[in-house]
Amino acid sequence: MKNVSKKTLGECAEILPGVLEQKKAGIEPVILNAVLPNQLTAAGIVGEYGTVQRISETRIEFLKAGDVLIKRLNPDCAVVFTDENFKAVASANVFVIRPDAGVLDPFYLAFILENSKALNRISQRSGIGTAVSAVTVTQIENCEIPVPSLEQQLKIGSLWQCARKRTVLLEKMISENNRLLRSISENLYQ
Repeated sequence: MKNVSKKTLGECAEILPGVLEQKKAGIEPVILNAVLPNQLTAAGIVGEYGTVQRISETRIEFLKAGDVLIKRLNPDCAVVFTDENFKAVASANVFVIRPDAGVLDPFYLAFILENSKALNRISQRSGIGTAVSAVTVTQIENCEIPVPSLEQQLKIGSLWQCARKRTVLLEKMISENNRLLRSISENLYQ
């Protein structure tokens, strides 16, 4: 690919940590919708949103369409937040990567994070020798990625979205196929 520069994520995106809960006796908390780590899957955001309790909504970054979400612990996928009409925050164990629209396409970024194994490289740098790996804002900011032209990024991002949709459909077909085979097998013994 021609004209591909390399940049760190810190140069072309803002990295935001998730929102911590706050509770204080005698103060009625504000309940916010939140994206939880277990909702982030290769199929996108699945399941119902969780909640986070805060003393107030001040100084909170709500998710915006185009934000890329990754788990803080054992990051295994990148999900692009697309629900413009839903007011939500990222929970404490989710990082938000907000790409600079003039430099980085969010779907391209999600593709790069997943398919170049960037998430594995970031979490390996954490130095944790246990089964749980964790990433920090600094590690994400220092992650170097290839940055082709926006036109090329848009094409790659679109292909990634199509491939992801195809994968989800194939998984549903396999699941339905297995369900049908189990049904046939169970009916034979009745």
